Amino acid sequence: MQQARLSTVPVVSAVVLSLALLFSGCGGGGDSPAGDGDGAVTARIVLTDAPRSDIQEVHVHIVRIEAVSDAGTVLLVGDEDIPNDIELMALAADPMLLGERNLPPGSYTQLRMIVNDAPGTNYIIDGDGVRHDLTVPSGPQTGIKLLTSRFTATEGSTITILLDFDAAASVHQAGRSGQWIMRPTVFANIIQGVQISLGTIRGTVLDAAGEPLPVPEERMLGVFVETEEGVVAVGEVSPEDGTFEIATVVAGDYDLTVRYADAGDWENPDEPLQLDVEGALVQAIAFLLGADQTLDLQIVVATE
Repeated sequence: MQQARLSTVPVVSAVVLSLALLFSGCGGGGDSPAGDGDGAVTARIVLTDAPRSDIQEVHVHIVRIEAVSDAGTVLLVGDEDIPNDIELMALAADPMLLGERNLPPGSYTQLRMIVNDAPGTNYIIDGDGVRHDLTVPSGPQTGIKLLTSRFTATEGSTITILLDFDAAASVHQAGRSGQWIMRPTVFANIIQGVQISLGTIRGTVLDAAGEPLPVPEERMLGVFVETEEGVVAVGEVSPEDGTFEIATVVAGDYDLTVRYADAGDWENPDEPLQLDVEGALVQAIAFLLGADQTLDLQIVVATE
């Protein structure tokens, strides 16, 4: 078996966000709280996205975002708060504050996003500048389940809900029909407080010969950023040159894995591939991402 190596090079990058500064980019007023009264939790909802090189723009109309608990469903932001047209690719460099709500304290099991699927509402601009309409299966009916673990909103606290709308994983072109389909992949990070410290993870995933790994049709290769609770972010690896970038990751301790998955389905990936760190084969690499830090990773995957 051929061995693999990984190295990290820290690079300073100014990506600490204070949400007080983001209010100027808010999509709405946020004047209608979801849960009035003493002891309510203040929840701020911020939307960001990962870059994608082969698509210039991705436009979506998000109707509302909800939090689900055993007691019922709470509206976080609605159509009056959210712009009718959000260009996702621009959010990698400029996250958008969608709104602020009072949230009843308690335990929440799920976050859900409802997308308008009216013809012509959602679309992309491809690398050649051509517009293509997007189809969003089940978006306006059952909603899109956001990828997050159960979280608790403590009475009197302030939380930030950072929604990472991964357009790279969400948008693909159907092989036979040529139709562009969006099966949204949205990772939700729940952060205590009003200030978010972010870092960036980027680099390459190559085989021992320095070549990109093969990616079969209708499959994807991704770099997964994980905690004990689950996956918090994924960066798709380019089949052309092996590069990847995860532009906004909350500073903290993580494990990194490299996995294949079916196109549009980061939620159910394959088992991790074997990586080599200083001569030892491992499936997961533990690392600390600091605030204002960019990690450049050179990952070589073991191949038979």
